[in-house]
Amino acid sequence: MAETKVAAPKQLGHIALRVRDIEKAVEFYSEVLGLDVKSPGGRGPAFLGNREDASHELALMRLPADAPDPDPTRVGMYHMAWEMESFEALEGLHNRLIAKGAKIAGYSASQNSANVMFFDPEGNELEALFEPSREEAARIREKLGTFPQLKRAPGFD
Repeated sequence: MAETKVAAPKQLGHIALRVRDIEKAVEFYSEVLGLDVKSPGGRGPAFLGNREDASHELALMRLPADAPDPDPTRVGMYHMAWEMESFEALEGLHNRLIAKGAKIAGYSASQNSANVMFFDPEGNELEALFEPSREEAARIREKLGTFPQLKRAPGFD
């Protein structure tokens, strides 16, 4: 008997984060990460994103100012990753993170991609990465002799 494939999601639609300071979070995600503000939040949630075919990719939900920090020892989200169009775009974001004093969590070495891990103002961990197709990564390595990597932030040498 033939096995029927289960219907699966097409893609992740959006992620919703709880934040204490919605204005500061909107500023970070728009000015540092480069997302367009679809709705600034006011008294309700803020919505941000860059996809033209979606209402938003990120929803920011307001919590009281005394809400506890994210807890890395509890079950829940480890990080969310944002794909960058090019290595140059990743490098530009990395430079903005450093210039704005964002806390860098680290980098992963790879022959086919480049990334940076960092924290938003609320302590949520994020990743930005440039991960081209295998074919494109091979072309880049052939042209440059290696896959480009970000110049590490101070303290990550």
